[in-house]
Amino acid sequence: MASHPPRPFRGSGPLRALFGLLMISALAGVLVAGMALPFVGTAGLAAKSASDHFEDIPDDLKTPDLPQRSQILAADGSVIATVWGDFGNRVIVPFSAISPNVWQALVATEDSRFFQHGGIDIKGTMRAFVSDLGGSNQGGSSIAQQYVKNVLVLQAGNNKAAYADATGDSVARKVRELKYAIAVEQKFSKTEILERYLNLVPFAENVSGIETAAERWFGVHASQLTIPQAATLIGMLKNPVAYDPAKHPQAATDRRNTVLDRMSDPTVHYITPQQAVAFKAMPLGLNLQPQHSGCIYAPGSSAFFCEYIEQEILNDPIYGKTKADRAAFFNRGGLTIKTTMDPKTEAAAEKAINDNVSATDVPGAAIAMIQPGTGQIKAMAQSRDMGTGEGQTYLNLAADPAHGGGNGYQAGSTFKSFVAMAAMEKGLTPQYVQDLPYQIDESQTKFTTCDTPAGFTQDTKWKPTDETQAEQGPQTMTSALWNSVNNYFIKLQEQTGLCEPARLAAAAGLTIDSDSGAGKRLEQIGSFTLGTNQVTPIAMANAYATIAARGMYCKPTAISSITDTSGKQYPVATPDCHQTIDPSLTDQLTGMLQGVVDKGTGAKVRDYFSGPAAGKTGTNDSRLMTWFDGYTPNLAAAVWVGVVSPKPGDKGLVNVKIHGQYYDKVCGGCLAAPIWGEAVNGALAGTSPPGFSVPELPGDIPAPTQPPTTPNPPGTPPGQANGGQNGGANGGFIGGFIGGQ
Repeated sequence: MASHPPRPFRGSGPLRALFGLLMISALAGVLVAGMALPFVGTAGLAAKSASDHFEDIPDDLKTPDLPQRSQILAADGSVIATVWGDFGNRVIVPFSAISPNVWQALVATEDSRFFQHGGIDIKGTMRAFVSDLGGSNQGGSSIAQQYVKNVLVLQAGNNKAAYADATGDSVARKVRELKYAIAVEQKFSKTEILERYLNLVPFAENVSGIETAAERWFGVHASQLTIPQAATLIGMLKNPVAYDPAKHPQAATDRRNTVLDRMSDPTVHYITPQQAVAFKAMPLGLNLQPQHSGCIYAPGSSAFFCEYIEQEILNDPIYGKTKADRAAFFNRGGLTIKTTMDPKTEAAAEKAINDNVSATDVPGAAIAMIQPGTGQIKAMAQSRDMGTGEGQTYLNLAADPAHGGGNGYQAGSTFKSFVAMAAMEKGLTPQYVQDLPYQIDESQTKFTTCDTPAGFTQDTKWKPTDETQAEQGPQTMTSALWNSVNNYFIKLQEQTGLCEPARLAAAAGLTIDSDSGAGKRLEQIGSFTLGTNQVTPIAMANAYATIAARGMYCKPTAISSITDTSGKQYPVATPDCHQTIDPSLTDQLTGMLQGVVDKGTGAKVRDYFSGPAAGKTGTNDSRLMTWFDGYTPNLAAAVWVGVVSPKPGDKGLVNVKIHGQYYDKVCGGCLAAPIWGEAVNGALAGTSPPGFSVPELPGDIPAPTQPPTTPNPPGTPPGQANGGQNGGANGGFIGGFIGGQ
């Protein structure tokens, strides 16, 4: 029976009677058309017309694949979320997995002559029409006819015209159902028809099919349904909403009792009258199970991992040429989607975030964790849960726009790593010394780019400074990384040019993200090394995973397999790994970045994690955003803490309380680094991570040979944020970057 029962004819008595007689005549004509029985008058003409139409209908009903619910699983097989589309929560089961009580209740109630007729019960149909003349609206369709109608409703989908055609009161619809029902009976056995019918029919509350109905209202499988339970569910089919036992228990009880009476009828005799009496005295005995469809019901931050998976399927052409095709593939369901998410790593990431940043704090926080050498995303977590309430969001703070995220965040001094590699590629060593003042004047400096090999002169108003005056004087490349000395790397860009570090960053996987998922080239401006480009935590985690994998870039992946209920495997993105950076460069960088954790700005990592670690802190202009991006030999992670949607005039994370702790100035080393250490420690607990293949490099700073060439501005306080009051120009140049801590 369809979810929308046919409406009875609403005319006056004589008109209603005439309509009924014509319908009977027409249908009778159809049924005996091949027998050449004579009909005369109006009824005969109606029968001939219906018979002609009957012959024009195709013999075979196209039965579509039934939409089913899908499950999104973690790497260990545990369920992250269950999802289904517009056509209901359905799990298809074979006939052998359906209790006989179910089909007996169905046959007794809907089609008692089911096993005797060939798809059309002429006696039942005629009886129903005669009964309808008296206003009782008695159903007369066979189970095969009801199956046909439900198939046509399913095929109609959201097409209103097709739905109206499948459910209307026209003779044409009845004729079509009759012929298709005969074809169904010829094509399938009786048990196959029952199986298909019981897997197809809609119940209330977006439940479809007997297995999910048994689960929803009684908490059992269809194979375990008792006689009164089966009678309750079959009774719903007449009007799923009116007989919903959870919302209308008395109506559902009365309807169940009617089904039990029919099951005890002598013509079917599936139960005895005494059994019927006993069962009717029983309460409904509901055991309601919740229905949760969608990523929003996944626990905590795994909801965003789940959403990332859904968007990955909707964006990937291997699942359909158009987005509509891919949406149809996903909504058809019946899929088991296994992801790369490691529950242990995810739990560690989420705990580290929640231990340091509260959902309602001014800043948000996010972490992405990726396995070097595979690109597999092992975890993504954030401080704000999915939703619309206080401290909630639907924005994936770790992802790009194509996966439910934003446009990223300025990376701060984490980009100094790419300038360092570019310098070593030019032949400079980790011991290369520059002796620089606290503040430098770039008015005469020329930076070359990929497009301007002759270079461009920096805006004369930009006078970048270090984080503190203590950083002025000689520094090696290694010590400058340890302490994140801004001017060292700004001046280093004169020798590397901006094209080379931008190329190395791109080789590690960094681009500017867009809604389409296609990245564009990073901006090559003087503050490149201070992280003016906007990137996502997933992109930064993967870039540092490339460094951990000794220059082997792997495209981030989150899906390991997709199969349907038949066991068919669908393609997934194959690992896209290739060497993009010379291992000698990444090895030297790893040797330097180990000291950032042991002796430099990332030292708070060691409050939580004692294993091998290398990484880089970053803090952007006005302290709106802070980072720690780092890696062990077998796990890379990027932590971002910052203002989610900064506005002009925002003061940044200064004099702010976060998770109950007061910060006068938030920095990458004082908040992002501890989160990273706690998350990695939890993820790798119980394992023995391998050591780095390269030793930590020394960062000895030679004694100064001469005083700084440019004195500090009079009255400049220690720790001033790099002259942020001096705006920049030249292609969107942003001055005033902290970059370091």
